[in-house]
Amino acid sequence: MPECPNCGERMSHNDETTKLTEYVCARCHRTEIVRKPAYRVTAGETAAAGAVADDD
Repeated sequence: MPECPNCGERMSHNDETTKLTEYVCARCHRTEIVRKPAYRVTAGETAAAGAVADDD
């Protein structure tokens, strides 16, 4: 767990998704978001980009 840059307390793991991890400080309530360097692309994101072939 990272230390809070505001007060130095240990931050808690608040939430995690495929793209990022969120930490929060229990003392001063500062939130830190850490983006992941790589994540799995889902079918929905591929379809939104127009990379899915037509089913004609």
